[in-house]
Amino acid sequence: MFASARRLLSVGVPAAAASVLASNRASCDESRLAALERRVAALEQPARANSRSDGVASSWAKAVLSPDVLFSERDLETMIDSLAAQITRDYGDEELVVVGLLDGVFMFLADLSRKIDTPHTVDFIAASSYGLGTVSSGNVKIKKDSSFPLAGKHVLIVDEMCDSGRTMASLKELMKQRQVKSVKTCVLLDKVSRRTEDIRPDYVGAVCPDEFVVGYGMDWGGKYRSLPFVGVVRKELYS
Repeated sequence: MFASARRLLSVGVPAAAASVLASNRASCDESRLAALERRVAALEQPARANSRSDGVASSWAKAVLSPDVLFSERDLETMIDSLAAQITRDYGDEELVVVGLLDGVFMFLADLSRKIDTPHTVDFIAASSYGLGTVSSGNVKIKKDSSFPLAGKHVLIVDEMCDSGRTMASLKELMKQRQVKSVKTCVLLDKVSRRTEDIRPDYVGAVCPDEFVVGYGMDWGGKYRSLPFVGVVRKELYS
């Protein structure tokens, strides 16, 4: 652009005219770049749409899954980036203990913890809740407890899915009984339609439809945890 203006000046074109010509040239280049970006975006759109079916079609689990991916790898990455940003913003430099609920949380927690930009440690709990009438700390059966005391610390309970909410609610009560400084909850997927307890996770990746889903840590009979996306099991296979 500037070279063109200098050439015009060298052959006697006034500086003001050269400046206008250079400005027009820059505007033209920007318009062409914008048009190119629009064309690329238009070409990518069908590819992204097709990837939802392509992901299942290329998977070894395609025989048990519905044709379309429910949440793609790109979707999951976007969710985790957003969750990590929210957690980092809320806790800042406060020391945090991130407690994952075994077993299905391992893939989500690994990706999430790498993105959380605040001081934190990672621990795990394996628990299940009893079907009693009211939620309390006594309603949860601990199969594997945290590895160190949590009293006086900020605790973030992380799970891949919240459906009835009973285990999550019982664990929150247990954490309060253990005199933690604060306790919040984070889930990748929230199956709100299945909720039976009055609990709303503090951080949610996405609302999940009332479907049987597998992948990204979630299983069916121990299988399909390793899928990099979240897919829906065909209803005719289990209904």
